[in-house]
Amino acid sequence: MDRRVFGQIGENAAADVLRAKGYRILRQNYRCRYGEIDIIAERGGDVSFVEVKTRQSFRFGRPCEAVTDEKKKHMRRAAFCFLDEMKEKGRVPRRYGFTIMEIVVNQTDNAF
Repeated sequence: MDRRVFGQIGENAAADVLRAKGYRILRQNYRCRYGEIDIIAERGGDVSFVEVKTRQSFRFGRPCEAVTDEKKKHMRRAAFCFLDEMKEKGRVPRRYGFTIMEIVVNQTDNAF
C-alpha cells in the first residue's frame, strides 16, 4: 500500500477517535509556510495540534519516536500561524497544546 494512503487512513482513524472523545475537528492537513499539522481539534475552548504517526508494527520503535525536534519546531511555528488566523477572526482558544497520536495497524493472518 502507498505510504501516503496508509498515512491518510491513520489520520482518518485518529480524527474518528478524537470525535468519539468529544473533539470537533477544525482542520485536517493544515499547511502554512512554516509546516504542516495533521489535525487541529477543539474541545471545551481548548485547541489541540495533533501529529499522527501510523505504523504497521513496533519493529523500529514506537511511532511517537519518529517525531523529531525539527518536526516539533515546524509544528510549533505552524500552530502559531493557525492561532494568528484565529485571532484575526476574533476567536482565541482558552488553551492550546500538542498531541501525538500513534496508530498501529497490525494484521495477524491465520491467528487461530
